[in-house]
Amino acid sequence: MAHNRTIKLNKAKLIEKIEENKQKHVKDYEEAVIAYHKKAQELIDKAVKELADGSLKIGITLVTPINRANEYDKVIEMFNWELNDEVELTQGEFNEYIHDDNSASRASYLTNSTYKGL
Repeated sequence: MAHNRTIKLNKAKLIEKIEENKQKHVKDYEEAVIAYHKKAQELIDKAVKELADGSLKIGITLVTPINRANEYDKVIEMFNWELNDEVELTQGEFNEYIHDDNSASRASYLTNSTYKGL
């Protein structure tokens, strides 16, 4: 599907939506960090026990949660510098800013959701 359609949006509403997406991301990240610490402690405790039992094969591997809050801040700052009250977005930009759909957001979502339910 071609993404060459454009749409004009109210800049303030766009910034509000990006801030909402950022808040959701930060909440997911903070929850992932708590679960990451819990899982890391479990693995460390297990490794200490294995070491005490004489194991020579100890390793701990965890995926680190991703915090992209700074990226959201940069986008918000960019739109705050925009002089017009309306901005024009392509379909791709709309998906990125409104639906929070881009490769970086998908990667952080997949990584952070690793720790959901732990």
